[in-house]
Amino acid sequence: MIDEKTEIVEEKEEKRKIRVISEIDDKIGIQGQSFMKGQFKEALALADQIIELAKTENLTSFIQEQEQLIARIKKLIEQREEKAREKVRAELESELKKFEKDYDIAFKAEDFIKAEQVIKEAKIFCIQSNDSKLKIKWENIEKNYLDTRARKEIIQDIANLIKESSELRKKFLFEDLKLRLTYLMQQVQEKNLTDYMEKLEEVRIETIAAEDSYNKVKKNIEKLKKIVLTQKEKKELQNAIKNCENLIQQAASIEKTEIVEEFSQILMYLNEDLKFEELKAKILKLDTQGLNLLKKGKFLDSVKKYEAIRDSLKNLA
Repeated sequence: MIDEKTEIVEEKEEKRKIRVISEIDDKIGIQGQSFMKGQFKEALALADQIIELAKTENLTSFIQEQEQLIARIKKLIEQREEKAREKVRAELESELKKFEKDYDIAFKAEDFIKAEQVIKEAKIFCIQSNDSKLKIKWENIEKNYLDTRARKEIIQDIANLIKESSELRKKFLFEDLKLRLTYLMQQVQEKNLTDYMEKLEEVRIETIAAEDSYNKVKKNIEKLKKIVLTQKEKKELQNAIKNCENLIQQAASIEKTEIVEEFSQILMYLNEDLKFEELKAKILKLDTQGLNLLKKGKFLDSVKKYEAIRDSLKNLA
């Protein structure tokens, strides 16, 4: 009885095993077709299913066979992906060579707008290629481009400053000029443009000399302002007029129009005051002469003196 049950169990197990093997064979058939068509993902999925089925019946030969196949398929997938990457890389390198040619043309022509555009487009392709050598190459190209463009811009700025420096000094815009000089001298040192340092140094020396002269005139004007006002107060009119004229001349030389206008008005009043004082002195002198002549009985001569006083007063009116 026990043997009969054992036989039944064994028979069931055998049938199950046969069914599993049959199912595995079916899957292997489908797997073979997928493999031949290059459908590796499908073949791998079937390999996992076959292994799981084989494990249920401990069919080690099938398991080993599928594990070997999995390794082979993964290698083939890797080779296929590498070929695809190589193809993409080759296409990208071809495009980048075109970019490099376009860049060289633009760079030699100093068409920096075009050169910058080419670099931007090339960098996008470098990112897509994921090739570190290409990235480094275009990073160096960009670095050289930026450095060259900066040097060209600095040289142009230097030329502009040299051209404008004389006019800026004439307008007494020393701070603006010095700021630009300081910046460009720093850039010349950083970019190793030493050939231009001597030219900038000449502009700097001329600017310092011009500013010193300007400051001396300003200082002298302030000194003259005090002197003129003091002399005006003390009625030292001739000296005040002389110093006022000197002050106006110096103020005009550094374009201090507000001072010129102010002291031109003062000069006018000083001249009027001097004219009045001179007339007053003349009248007093004539009056003294007239009285002396009158005392001596020289009536006609005395009258002439007073007539002269009358004529002087008419001229004043």
